[in-house]
Amino acid sequence: MDLARPDRRARLDELAAQYALGTLRGQARRRFARAVQHDLVVAAAVREWEARLASLAVAVPAVQPPPRAWRGIAARLGLSSSNGSWWQRLGFWRGFALASFAAALILSWVVLTGAPPVPGASLVVVLAGPDDRPAMIATASRDEAFLTVKPLARAAPPAGRDFELWALPANATPRPLGVIGRGVARLPLAAPSGRALADVPALAVSVEPPGGSPTGAPTGPVVYTGRIERFY
Repeated sequence: MDLARPDRRARLDELAAQYALGTLRGQARRRFARAVQHDLVVAAAVREWEARLASLAVAVPAVQPPPRAWRGIAARLGLSSSNGSWWQRLGFWRGFALASFAAALILSWVVLTGAPPVPGASLVVVLAGPDDRPAMIATASRDEAFLTVKPLARAAPPAGRDFELWALPANATPRPLGVIGRGVARLPLAAPSGRALADVPALAVSVEPPGGSPTGAPTGPVVYTGRIERFY
């Protein structure tokens, strides 16, 4: 169906609203996602709905979930262990969830403004700190074996230290992805991102010694986290 035709504007508007809300599912969502990538009229309709929804989201007051909600999340993620590692502590995932809400809002801004360049990227991660302020954005094409990390703010590691990016697999310890410089970083992956990050729901940034962690695991504080949003 050619949704860009003027006589199908009502149908396009309906589908764009469902797509932006997340209620369009299954094969219908996959077909529409392909249309968003290849048809400027369809993409514009989605951006219009994302703008409307973003303004509504900003107007909604923040609500602190009860402790039992966080305990349930930790249990489902297999993070209820007494192990003291930062990626297994409830406090980390509480902050991560709050940052993810901020990321959802900033993603709408990214799509609306076109900066940084999300079109053509199959994977987007907004990395935010404990204050929920987005600091970096990572993008990757599904079929290319590198990840581009761009600062959104004047985020800089302490003197004599480096930022390091980590993949957070669902059922394993963090994997190092590379050291992030002060400008745009282009980090190579072991395979195209669609495969290399297939089991990874989120990324994190820690403060490490110059050149990165000497142990292959995070040694310093985690300053930014973000959930991976896949557009495929």
